[in-house]
Amino acid sequence: MSFCVVNKRNFMNRNKTRGAATKPASNGRFAKASKTAGRQTTDIGRYRRAKGSAKTADNRQKKENMKNSQQKSLSQQNAERNGVFRYGHPKGKLKVMFLGGVGEIGKNMTVFEYGDSIVVIDAGMSFPGNDMPGVDVVIPDFSYLVQNRNKIKAVLLTHGHEDHIGAIAFLVERLGGKLDLYGTKLTLALVENKLAEHSLTDKVNLVTISDKSVVSLGDFTAEFIHVSHSVAGSVAICLRTPVGVVLHTGDFKIDYTPLGNEIMNLNRIAEVGKQGVLLLMSESTNVEKAGYTMSESVVEDTMKKVFHEAKGRRIIVATFASNVDRIGMIIHLAKLYKRKIAVSGRSMIKYIETACRVGQMSVDNDIFVDIDKINNVEDGKLLILSTGSQGEPMSALTRMASGEFNKVHIGSNDTIVISATPIPGNERDIYNVINKLYRLGAMVVYSALEAVHVSGHACQEELKLIYTLVKPKYFIPIHGEYRHLKQHAMLVEKLGHKRSNIIIPDIGDCVELDNSVFKVCGTVTSGSVMVDGLGVGDVGNIVLKDRLSLAEEGILVCSVAVNEKGRVVSSVEVASRGCFFVGDDHNDAMVDELKRLLTEEIYSALRNGKNVPAVKSAIQRTARSYFRSKYKRNPVVLPLVLEV
Repeated sequence: MSFCVVNKRNFMNRNKTRGAATKPASNGRFAKASKTAGRQTTDIGRYRRAKGSAKTADNRQKKENMKNSQQKSLSQQNAERNGVFRYGHPKGKLKVMFLGGVGEIGKNMTVFEYGDSIVVIDAGMSFPGNDMPGVDVVIPDFSYLVQNRNKIKAVLLTHGHEDHIGAIAFLVERLGGKLDLYGTKLTLALVENKLAEHSLTDKVNLVTISDKSVVSLGDFTAEFIHVSHSVAGSVAICLRTPVGVVLHTGDFKIDYTPLGNEIMNLNRIAEVGKQGVLLLMSESTNVEKAGYTMSESVVEDTMKKVFHEAKGRRIIVATFASNVDRIGMIIHLAKLYKRKIAVSGRSMIKYIETACRVGQMSVDNDIFVDIDKINNVEDGKLLILSTGSQGEPMSALTRMASGEFNKVHIGSNDTIVISATPIPGNERDIYNVINKLYRLGAMVVYSALEAVHVSGHACQEELKLIYTLVKPKYFIPIHGEYRHLKQHAMLVEKLGHKRSNIIIPDIGDCVELDNSVFKVCGTVTSGSVMVDGLGVGDVGNIVLKDRLSLAEEGILVCSVAVNEKGRVVSSVEVASRGCFFVGDDHNDAMVDELKRLLTEEIYSALRNGKNVPAVKSAIQRTARSYFRSKYKRNPVVLPLVLEV
């Protein structure tokens, strides 16, 4: 039908072009039909055009909706990938509180607070100094976190070294309830070992993360970025807050040829820098050293040389038990040179077992031999992995050097590698061990002679690179003594950073910041809590002062018995530890003189009606005065008055 109408219409149009002579003179029905057909043609065309336009519009709208949907989906994907989460207008300022790790080496712990959310980065310990006799470890003061327990969303762990995870068990026990811990698989495995020792594994939720992982924690969003360090599974943390982005580097170095081929994710750090960083918190341990930190592959080359030159000799390697990549490399070389491996030291055994359990290290069990059976293995076919790289008194290597380790006897056919550099304060202990090993005839290889150790911390050029990639508005140096923090601040100033936008914090400082404010707004409860045996915090400055006095001057115990009538019923007795040797004949005169003076003072006090406490004070005063005036000593005097 439509085909006929269209042709008639075309025919009529052709007649119009030919002129009136060709047009029929009469035939009304044909003319009427032509008009009707023309109207039908016009209506159908309009319908088709309208329908086509509507269909085109629908298709266009569908395409637009699909495009918007794809763009939205892509935007969401990018948000998840980049950790970019839109916040509304900030309703407050971010607070950063330092419970440890600034103005000191170790005990790293930083608290971030915004609104009703608190996130903690690391909970480390430090070892006691010479002024803390008898103390096992030192941990941060958790008082502020205990007071704000309901705000804590999680503890984020940068890596598994003791100065970053050593206080976790004490923190979990103090806070109570369930605590979420985020870390890489090796870090959490090491934490789990500590929690098991304290029967606290059921008090935490261990959440495993990896490079590029993103987690939401109340008002915070944390992204984890892989970095190179001397322990596997180390990360930096990009903390997104309502006021801006904070990048916490953790401990790191830039190693382009690391063992395990896990190169630091500099690309992601650069991307974060392009997005804009409000605050950079960067470690400062090696800031005094120019240039770059050497690659771990340098140690591998040196160790190959040692193995090659030690043919027919027994090799003993002492290194940090936590450096599982280096231990894995040494185990690989032992297998390559067809040597059996004996492991000495509880911490070394535990680290190897833990690394194997989480897949961080793969070893052949047939290559290991029990330390008790090493006499059955030829020297040239044996490697001993040992603890004691810092000269620790009870470590395996120290006891070997002192001849106190009955399972290993050092001799002239031993090559001993100390794959570590002295931690400040340990130099004397390490060099004493080296001297003893030389006296026993061993050949000793250590960091002053060969490149058997490289640091896990960034030097100046690496610190500059991170700062340049990030380009933060504010900067806070962390992880170091005050001199390290000051040097780091001066370093970024040379790169053009404003001095007013740098803060060097002290322990307990609370830094408040947003896009326009950056200042220390106050302090929180902080300090050092000493752990002695099973006691946590019960050893304070007074106890330490007494211990130091005992160590420096010794103790003098003076005892006497009196009856209820206040009469002396025994002679005065004097005992000493660390003050003088009572059994020495040369001291008999001194003891007799001291007893005479004390007896006179006691009788005088009793005649004057003094009570027992007053008699004790008289004994203490007399003994101290005697030693101070005659011998320039100040022993701790302990008076005992027995009432019978």
